[in-house]
Amino acid sequence: MKNRTASDPGHGSDEAARYPYWRRNLQVLPAATLMNSMGFAIAWPFLPLMVSSLGVRDNLETWIGNMMLVFYIISFLCGPIWGSIADYYGRKIMILRAMLGMGFFMSLIPFASSPLMFACLFSLVGFFNGGTMSSQALIVANTPPGRIGSALSRLQAANLMGQTTGPAVGTLLITMVAKPHWLFWISGCVLLSAGMLVMALVREIKQLTPGRWRPQWIGSLRELLAVPRIGLLYLLGFVFAWLAAGNIAILSIFVIDLNGGASADAGSHAFWAGAVAIGYALSSAIALTVWGRVLDRHDPRRVLLFSSAAAGLTQVPLLFLQTPLQLTLARVAFGLAASLMLPAIVRLLRSHAPRGMDARAISYAASFQFIAMGIAPFTAGLIGPLLGLRAYFALTVVLTFFAFGLWLRSERRGTP
Repeated sequence: MKNRTASDPGHGSDEAARYPYWRRNLQVLPAATLMNSMGFAIAWPFLPLMVSSLGVRDNLETWIGNMMLVFYIISFLCGPIWGSIADYYGRKIMILRAMLGMGFFMSLIPFASSPLMFACLFSLVGFFNGGTMSSQALIVANTPPGRIGSALSRLQAANLMGQTTGPAVGTLLITMVAKPHWLFWISGCVLLSAGMLVMALVREIKQLTPGRWRPQWIGSLRELLAVPRIGLLYLLGFVFAWLAAGNIAILSIFVIDLNGGASADAGSHAFWAGAVAIGYALSSAIALTVWGRVLDRHDPRRVLLFSSAAAGLTQVPLLFLQTPLQLTLARVAFGLAASLMLPAIVRLLRSHAPRGMDARAISYAASFQFIAMGIAPFTAGLIGPLLGLRAYFALTVVLTFFAFGLWLRSERRGTP
């Protein structure tokens, strides 16, 4: 029988029958994801300024590192549980859980009157974290296989566009509010609006795992890690999250060092912290928009090989640069060169995961990314006061090339 291509009429009929909502979802979910990431990013790059405004002056890196580590440990532990629920009960409810839950608790954070209360309320947001991961799981389950790569790239581009507009909005608003952590009220409203959009417009054909749901954390992970290359994909996702999101707050602190130290103008610090975050997010969104179809046309294993090598190379300038502008340009280069890492990883997880475990496979990947986002600032908080942040960035270079080397070796060995 002749194989059908994407341009065949019969192929289009099959897509319409098996995936009736994928086009609508691909219009709504990127918009909701943009709002979700924007709501999160409005306040995220300015965490050091918020904690400082509550009275923390000494060891700011340690405060931020510990706070973010707790946040992401909670996300790490909860993510696979949410993913297993998605496999048994549906993906849409997990998107709503994340966006509405995070929006509600974001709205409570401005009531914090001390750094400790701020940290506790901030940690509660981590329990519901994972809106983008849940959207990815719905996309891969409800999109024709030949279009998953471009769909994921579009979703990731929307996520990064939200990360672009979030710091821009935050940079404008932070000079207009009495306390920096009041930005969380705006974040909460945006997240709640994203959840309402999904509730009203997103549809899914549920692909459910048979049987009764039982909470399993270690058992499901052991089953996934028994599949060749899934462990490596988790490691590469861990590294990407470390470099992309885990470094956001640390780069804001690095901006302060490059911009004359704590005694310099706070408005200048806020401007350059926003510029660094915007530069990365905007360059990544542009790259994903331009290169989004690469994953549909080329082997995602080779795409991952290229983008992971580029991630390591674009980290090297952080060891030598001297100005906030140079730091911004380095992050732009990282966004342009390494942004396809995450869509390639998700695409490969979809193809490698055992039947009925795709949402769990993606949720475990997200959990390892969450823990990377927590370990990164925690590690910087340990190394920074002793050796300086450049020593921390040297560690990230070594880690990235180590993961790249393992993937390159698996490619040369022809591991399936």
